[in-house]
Amino acid sequence: MTEKLWQKPILVGGMGLSVTLWLWSSLHHAAIDVGELGFLGAIATGGVFWLLQQKSPQNLLLSQQLPVDKQIVAEAIASASATIDYLEKEAPNIDTSNLKQQLAQLPNLSKRQDLQLAITGGKSVGKTTLYQLLPAGEITEKVKLIETAAINAITDSESNVTKKSLACDLVLFVTTGDLTESEYQILQQLRTAKQRVLLIFNKQDFYVPEEQALILQQLRYRVKEIISPEDVIGISAAPAPEKVRKHQEDGSVAEYMEPQSPNLGDLQTHLRSIIKTESQELIWGTTWREARELQKQAKQILNEVRRSRALPIIEQYQWIAAAAAFANPVAALDLVAAAAVNGQMLVDLGVIYKQKFSLDQAKTAAATIGKLMVQLGIVELTTQSIGSLLKSHAVTYFAGGAVQGVSAAYLTRIAGLSLIEYFQEQEISAASGEGFNLERLKGKIQKVFQENQRQAFLQGFVSKAIGHLKAAKSEEKIA
Repeated sequence: MTEKLWQKPILVGGMGLSVTLWLWSSLHHAAIDVGELGFLGAIATGGVFWLLQQKSPQNLLLSQQLPVDKQIVAEAIASASATIDYLEKEAPNIDTSNLKQQLAQLPNLSKRQDLQLAITGGKSVGKTTLYQLLPAGEITEKVKLIETAAINAITDSESNVTKKSLACDLVLFVTTGDLTESEYQILQQLRTAKQRVLLIFNKQDFYVPEEQALILQQLRYRVKEIISPEDVIGISAAPAPEKVRKHQEDGSVAEYMEPQSPNLGDLQTHLRSIIKTESQELIWGTTWREARELQKQAKQILNEVRRSRALPIIEQYQWIAAAAAFANPVAALDLVAAAAVNGQMLVDLGVIYKQKFSLDQAKTAAATIGKLMVQLGIVELTTQSIGSLLKSHAVTYFAGGAVQGVSAAYLTRIAGLSLIEYFQEQEISAASGEGFNLERLKGKIQKVFQENQRQAFLQGFVSKAIGHLKAAKSEEKIA
């Protein structure tokens, strides 16, 4: 970081206020009760939630599925182009030629005439049979059929199957009865990506007519929020042979199994109608998904670049937090120093991720993060884990301050890594300063804490933190 620490207003002001309050407290011999959590619990009392007006997640409703048109495709391509431009500006050493080549192909992709249709579903649901039958129905003049692996196949993950399906214009999702939870989630993913899906109930002949109607009705009800009723169709691609009894002239009865013709129900008629009336919209949908995928690729590279710049900042502030908590004799006043450190860290990370915050917003946001950590139990678990680990180190001469210092460093690191995870999901061109989505931030804090809670990591972190604290104490004695 080229900017000097004393040029950071939140940090300098907060640390200065912390020292001033300590001196005042020492002169007046005031005892400030902060409860069992000391510095860590005090963070939670420093502020209220920054912004609560973010809308809670809602179920994906069919009525909210806007059709893809030419304008939406153009906007997606423009967003992908803007992200690639950001990448080129922030990391000119990164080769973006492949991304730019894919970007240049997108307009032509939306002008093609042929459609790609994917047949997907679970294991042994009749995908291959349907794949073989559809060409005979004279609906593939403009359609290329693709059969994916089973969504629960060991050789292919669900994410890969979904990715192949999203690359097509239309998906036939085959099932033989009620949907499993994983199948329903994949359907949701497809529909969220504006993928046109027909849900095919195959092997109806396994059930009596009354059961067939009931299962079809249940399927339509189960997916009513993501798939229209007319797009849920029952078929029997390979009906089981039926036993036939035939009376012979000599009075005997001959029994034999008679093969049954495939029954695709309304599927072929419905497919022909879709191909005739919706071809352009389907192609636009695929082009939109390709543009979004290209933008995702560029953003992943950009996030890697930004993360490499953000990690040194987090490490710098975690040791500042450790030294401040260790050196401050009044535990309650750690709140002021911690808010200053974390607030300034938030501002610096915001610069990297193009998320601007005012000084007041940053300080309030830092208090919000502290409060979330307390609510999630992270503060208590941290002090317990670090306290037990410190017993194995020869730091008894400053053990009390060491617990606070190491814990402050660890929690600052958790806060910083959580902010990285949160900022990485923000839109590149999103308006800044709009506040946090608290539920999403809460999830990131939980995820990062779980990933950094391993015993080996904690032991290494504690050892490294003790080294920094010892160095800080030596410098303090020299001064």
